[in-house]
Amino acid sequence: MLSTLRSAICICATLIVFSAFCVEATVPAAPQESEAIVVKMTAERKFMPEKITIKVGQTVEWVNDDSTMPHEVTTDPNVASDPSNVSIPAEAAAFDSHLITNGKSFRHQFTVAGLYRYACPPHENDGMLGEVTVTK
Repeated sequence: MLSTLRSAICICATLIVFSAFCVEATVPAAPQESEAIVVKMTAERKFMPEKITIKVGQTVEWVNDDSTMPHEVTTDPNVASDPSNVSIPAEAAAFDSHLITNGKSFRHQFTVAGLYRYACPPHENDGMLGEVTVTK
C-alpha cells in the first residue's frame, strides 16, 4: 500500500511540474493611456502652439512652463474674462482647469467633434487664447 501511495504522489508531482512548464497564463495587458498632445503655457503669456487639430478621443495636456506665474485653461464663459473668447460645440461640456502652477498640468479628453476656443482668464486681456479643432 505504501508503494502504491508513493507512486501516486510521484505521478501527481510529475503532472504538476509538467503543467507548470507547459501551460502558459494569459494576462490581459493594462489599457494604455494614449499619448497626450502637449500645449505649453509660457512666460510670454501664450499657448504654444496656439491652434491644434486632433481626433475625437484624443487628450490634450496643458503644461505650465512659466516659472513666474500660474495659468488657467477654460472654455467656460462664466469663468472667462470675455465670454466671446471661448466656445465649444453644442453637445460638449465646458471645462476649466483652475489655476495651474509651474510644472503642473491639466488634461482633457475630447469626445465631441468641433471647434473649442479657450482662454487663460488671468492673461486673457494679453491675448492668451487658443483653439482645439477636433475631427472625427
